[in-house]
Amino acid sequence: MRATRQTNQAQRRGWVRIAALTALALLLASASASVPEGNRLIDEGRFAEAAEAYEAVLSRNADDARAHYLLARALVYQADSLADDEADVKEALFDRAAEHAEQATELAPENPDAHFEVARALGRLAQYRGVLQSLNLASRVASALDRTLELDDDHAAAWHARALFHHEVPWIAGGRGGRVVPSFERAIEIEPGALSHRVEFARVLIDRGSPEAAAEQLEVALTLTPRTYHDHQDLAAAEALLEQVR
Repeated sequence: MRATRQTNQAQRRGWVRIAALTALALLLASASASVPEGNRLIDEGRFAEAAEAYEAVLSRNADDARAHYLLARALVYQADSLADDEADVKEALFDRAAEHAEQATELAPENPDAHFEVARALGRLAQYRGVLQSLNLASRVASALDRTLELDDDHAAAWHARALFHHEVPWIAGGRGGRVVPSFERAIEIEPGALSHRVEFARVLIDRGSPEAAAEQLEVALTLTPRTYHDHQDLAAAEALLEQVR
């Protein structure tokens, strides 16, 4: 009888352990499922819904570094999509994005994407406020970009952002005009099929008085296939810019 009771107890413990592991597996699957859903919504231009998907992940695991930096990206995109008369909301979204990105770097200090999202959020906040009014943010943006590229020298988005940083930020705050073109060229070398690199490079070339070089980038951009909401936006911009420089 004693042996039978011990066997039954062991079986019950086994079933409890299996049930706990099953529940944990289902919870993890549910959490990770929200990340692809958020990414899909980003690609469709549904940024507020994407933010909600990432927030759902964080409600289950507040230490998910990837969810933090993806939420930061979604919040930046959401802010960018708002009308100019929603100034307070836009700035609050940029601030929240920076907070989540910085939290991601604390949780995953060796993750280049986390550091990049810090640079993106602070950079957009500085652009929104005005570069001259946000010189105090310039060193933080530069440091985040440098750290991103230390961790991943093939991070195309960081090279793109580095080019814009040196184009927009004055010398006194760290901008170096000679680094703009090489940085864009490096981004394009890494991701030759990305519309965003070529369109933004063209804008900068136009600003620098090089319309023919800009047209070359735009003509290539028009041969690329758009896949996401932002790709379609960039394609439309490329068409408009090419008409402008011709």
